[in-house]
Amino acid sequence: MMLFLVLAPAHPPRQSAEAVVRRAFAAIGGEERWRAVRTLELIGRGSQNHIGDSEWFDGPFFVDYVTVDEWRDVPGIRHDARVTVYGAADTASYARRTVSTLGGTTQAVGEFGDKSPSALAPDTLALVLAPERMLWTALNAPDLHSERDTVFRFVTHNVVAFHVGAASVRIFFEAESGVPRMMEVRRAFPTSVFWTAWGDVLERVRYSDWSVEQTGIWYPRQIDRDVNGLPWESMAYGAVRVNAAPPAGTFDAPTGDGRLACGFGCLAADSVPLGIGGAGGVSSTGASRGAHEIGAGIVQIVGAWNSTLVRQDDGVVVIEAPISAGYSRRVIEEAARRFPGVPVKAVVTTTDFWWHVAGLREYVARGIPIYVLDRNVRVVQDRVRAPHTLVPDSLARAPRPAILKPVDRRMTLGTGDNAIELIPFHADQLDRMLMVYLPHQHLVYTAEGVQLYPFGLSAPQTAVEVVNVVKREGLAPERFIGMHVAVTPWARLTTILDSLAIPH
Repeated sequence: MMLFLVLAPAHPPRQSAEAVVRRAFAAIGGEERWRAVRTLELIGRGSQNHIGDSEWFDGPFFVDYVTVDEWRDVPGIRHDARVTVYGAADTASYARRTVSTLGGTTQAVGEFGDKSPSALAPDTLALVLAPERMLWTALNAPDLHSERDTVFRFVTHNVVAFHVGAASVRIFFEAESGVPRMMEVRRAFPTSVFWTAWGDVLERVRYSDWSVEQTGIWYPRQIDRDVNGLPWESMAYGAVRVNAAPPAGTFDAPTGDGRLACGFGCLAADSVPLGIGGAGGVSSTGASRGAHEIGAGIVQIVGAWNSTLVRQDDGVVVIEAPISAGYSRRVIEEAARRFPGVPVKAVVTTTDFWWHVAGLREYVARGIPIYVLDRNVRVVQDRVRAPHTLVPDSLARAPRPAILKPVDRRMTLGTGDNAIELIPFHADQLDRMLMVYLPHQHLVYTAEGVQLYPFGLSAPQTAVEVVNVVKREGLAPERFIGMHVAVTPWARLTTILDSLAIPH
């Protein structure tokens, strides 16, 4: 649902920004009651849209449904969220635990030592701007100021604005009641593989169903978020417990897999080393991760998201540019190390998933042509043109247009033993993907079509489409690789499908 904002008629602010914020405190229980809040437990259910990896990049989206039991240490700015996800795009539910903290109990906004809040993980910045913290954060901001009143949903809203580090924040309060109804945050996510491709991101958070809770405070029982105008998540809380005692060890970081301790925001996207683990069935210590020569002049870089180098007579072709511009720089450096004096002549991007195309901007900055499925040109252009003013990359510092080579039918790229054929899948599930085939090597790149994990085959329907397209195009692969698959005998895939009694 689009949210239209209309500026109210110009007039001098009737209230100072501080007065607007203090009036909001009075509307949701009063400053003294909120100052006495030590802990909150939020129990609820919600949904999150796969706005980056659904069948169509503009929706409808795959949906994950979640249940959450979250504890928040309000003065300490800490939380512990225990979430169970029922994934529409996955084959089973799973649980995760995320612990975030700014540390200490007396830090005011702007007092984060060497860590600017804008550089913190997305969920950590969210703590500073959560409903129980955002008014305190506003009052403590040195640049808090009023902006022009705004009308949306036919109601006038007072607007205050401030910064948290480099992130700019606006809060909208109903002029009639003083209640906060929406917050806008414009920021970048340089530490997030999942968001870095968007550059400057505008997040809108809307608050509904403000309800009186224990001790007399009011809390929004429904919170909805959209990102750059796309619906991201909705959470409804069935229970809000105030000042309950959390179980012992609640805010201790989990042991074992460190990824669970910092959520999706803990990976520094621009400093990821080649072959990082963490997804696609490849662990950070897995033997298959890293760069491996899998054929004469063919190097696969195996990690969470794989890239492949193909040496041809007139240059190197890179298959996939995931993660970030910084990661692409390391891939290009690896190509120069493996093939001295040989330029990178092209990059092939096979899907429209945003973390799969997050590294394309580095190739654009270097004037390297991009081969892309014709129906994915728009999403690639969107990512390439996304503003990166808050954390500029090489393309932002020296803008230039992208050289896009749309692929609408089977075509050949290069000559010789490592000639490449680009083949649109033109299938139901894989209609936004490209297959890459090296006929002289009998090697096929299946993009995201085959996801072979240690526990087995995920999304067998797309694997069936891969096999069917291989038959349709008359290919004769002996081995295959993919976005999440290291080099594997082709017979293994067909054997797995046979064992599952899946026709192909």
